[in-house]
Amino acid sequence: MNLGVRWDLQQAYDANGGLYLKLNDLFDTLQPRIGFSWDPTSKGKMKVFANYARYVESPIPLDANVRAGGGGSQTDKNFNVSRYNAPFTAIVASNFNTRNLGADPTPIDEGLKPQTVNETTAGVEMEFRRNMTFGARGIYRSQGSVIEDGSFDDGDSYFLFNPGEALPPGPGGVDGNTEYKACTLFGACFGRARRYYRGLEFTLNKRFSNNYGYQMSYVYSSLIGNYEGLFRNDNGQSDPNITSLFDLVSLLNNVYGRLPNDRPHQFKFNGTYQTPFKLIISGNFYIQSGTPFSQLIPHPVYGNNEGFGVQRGTAIIPDTSAINGTGGVSSAIGSNRSPTTWNLDLGFYYPIKFSESKELRFTADWFNVTNTQRAITMDQTFLITTGTPGAPNVPNPFYGTGTVFQYPSAFRVGAKFSF
Repeated sequence: MNLGVRWDLQQAYDANGGLYLKLNDLFDTLQPRIGFSWDPTSKGKMKVFANYARYVESPIPLDANVRAGGGGSQTDKNFNVSRYNAPFTAIVASNFNTRNLGADPTPIDEGLKPQTVNETTAGVEMEFRRNMTFGARGIYRSQGSVIEDGSFDDGDSYFLFNPGEALPPGPGGVDGNTEYKACTLFGACFGRARRYYRGLEFTLNKRFSNNYGYQMSYVYSSLIGNYEGLFRNDNGQSDPNITSLFDLVSLLNNVYGRLPNDRPHQFKFNGTYQTPFKLIISGNFYIQSGTPFSQLIPHPVYGNNEGFGVQRGTAIIPDTSAINGTGGVSSAIGSNRSPTTWNLDLGFYYPIKFSESKELRFTADWFNVTNTQRAITMDQTFLITTGTPGAPNVPNPFYGTGTVFQYPSAFRVGAKFSF
């Protein structure tokens, strides 16, 4: 049995040395650890296990402290030019608008809790033959509280808060926190930030003996929710805890669904074989499902790639062969996932031993033996804003094309002398 508890207390200061963020409540930062492992055979050849843990994000990345608590000023300006995608010589219209988001530190909502994740795992592992083990385990991971910045008045002011965790009035009729009042008075309800990972993993391993060994695994999983994490793949934003996702209620339309790293099927094999004449051959083979495909559209205030035209992860990949070709994506046309990808690598290693402490090694590696070059990521931008008030958005001609592909086949040789 393993029983434990952990606390992570943290506080951060602004540019003037004043206390800005404090997450030191012992109950909110409580992180229990509970687990057990049991061998029903009492022979050391089998174990049944289960574990539960709660994790607190600690420390909060300094990006939030600098941008939200540092008092920096952000000014947004929108210009109208004479035509879309105009050159630098184009005429700039005089009617542009400027918006200053202020230079005061972002206020912190009452009762702010640290960001947490809860994880439960359970499984079994057993040695069914000499040097060979089989295992199976289930994994359930859910998002607890989330720290984000948001606006309850359509972008005029912002708060650091826990989305969906509004505090009602306390004893004596004291007002609740900002989100509670905004939701009650103005209907500015964000709802909870959610992320759920469910996985079932099977493993088959053979310890190196009789000149060979291998490790094999298969994972069936799902990753759904409306909150990807500290980094946003959809718009490429790396502002942990202060992304644009929960800034406005209107940004949450169609946002719940398959998250960018959702891959239902993943298979991995790593093996090694030593020939009778000392040559060692190794191989790695990976195959995995593609990632969900979305239809990203502009937001009137925040610009490109901030909204979802249809439910996240359900957009259909178009056939762009007439315009851009279908290199690397042909297998995915008509589906809502990027192509299934696989990769086979081979390695060769031959040692020449001169003494107990001196050895010459010749190595050769062949990467991507099948030379498969399918798309790993795809262009999901459906519409592009012109930046001109009242002007319609422009379709993206590259929507549904590949942007990052598998590396082509490559060969590497080397030699190393050790002494």
